[in-house]
Amino acid sequence: MTPALLRPVAPPTVHTRLHRNSLTLDLVRCGAAFDALAPFWDTLVEQMTVRTPFLRWDWVRLWWEECGSHAKLAVAVLRDAAGTPQAIAPLMLARENHGARRHLTALAFLGSLGAAHGERLDFIVPAGREDDLTPLLCQAFALLRSECDVVRLNSLPQESANTPHILAALQKDFVRAGILNRHSSRYVSLPKAWHEIEARHSTNWRRNLERNCKIFAKNHAGTFSLSGDVEGISHSRAFEELRRLHDANLPADESTFTTPESLRFHRRLAARWLPQNRAILPLLTAHGTVFSAVYGFIEREEFFLYQMGWDESLARLSPGRMAVRWSIINAIGLGLHTYDMLPGEYEYKRQWCDATRWLLDLEAANPTSWRATIFHTLRAVRRWLAYRKNTGGSST
Repeated sequence: MTPALLRPVAPPTVHTRLHRNSLTLDLVRCGAAFDALAPFWDTLVEQMTVRTPFLRWDWVRLWWEECGSHAKLAVAVLRDAAGTPQAIAPLMLARENHGARRHLTALAFLGSLGAAHGERLDFIVPAGREDDLTPLLCQAFALLRSECDVVRLNSLPQESANTPHILAALQKDFVRAGILNRHSSRYVSLPKAWHEIEARHSTNWRRNLERNCKIFAKNHAGTFSLSGDVEGISHSRAFEELRRLHDANLPADESTFTTPESLRFHRRLAARWLPQNRAILPLLTAHGTVFSAVYGFIEREEFFLYQMGWDESLARLSPGRMAVRWSIINAIGLGLHTYDMLPGEYEYKRQWCDATRWLLDLEAANPTSWRATIFHTLRAVRRWLAYRKNTGGSST
């Protein structure tokens, strides 16, 4: 029995008969019923229009084991007459662990909170069936409203066909429903060869990068490889080198990747996905020591850059830029068409990327929750005071 199942007894599964197409809406509330979805989960993910690794069964199940101890399952499942899942809303009830929101129970995407939270989360609905199935899945909002103070659906792709249905349902069943945040997710449209990437940049940019790569190879015995290569560095050692380099670049108060919870999750995920080429770890080594590493995931001809790290002792060679270059070369070699750097506004992303897509954080409040009412009232006061301060107290 896994630790995730050693929890208080959850509310019983709710069955709601939907007259359209003889479908049944279930709310999966316990670990055993959740595990029973395993044979169907990835099959449905593979049928989605907007598909990402953060919705895969391995990701959500490992997250639940390692990070879900303070959450409750609330997964909505549409089943046909034979009981086969046709669509899934991966939801949970949880509290954020910081700020004023720690007092609020939120209805959220499964795996969307905590140190190992996912990106690009969504309802799992087959392509072309969103208009039919997503509104039915959204009936779960009304069923779960009494158990939450707020709804917080983070990192929903703006381009998803589910998005307008989810937003409309929140506006119907809750109050103050809308888009709280809109995050840019920059990406590189991958051509068939690296030189086409180079051609998008200035002559000085190309010359500097080429010079640094040559100095790295000649003066530092630099090599470029992938974890798990023949006679190379094992996947497990490469991951620990990534951890070391990332921790040296970003202290714990700036990155949650190397927190104990996140490391447990990603060690287990990497052990599964690296041998399957669902994740890759491109490496740069100098004099036999790992000098830079990139950790990312592959899904439907797309690469998602999740974390990276490098040795600052050779900062003059722009190790981060060389690492991104090497990971892009690998992505092109694998026939991928998108290199997504995920949310976060950093200068290096603006330099590399030629396109942007958007992720939305949706928010709504339970009109009967006094906690939600107090939270939104205090937030409105804080915003008003900040506005008055910034405008010098003017009311105009």
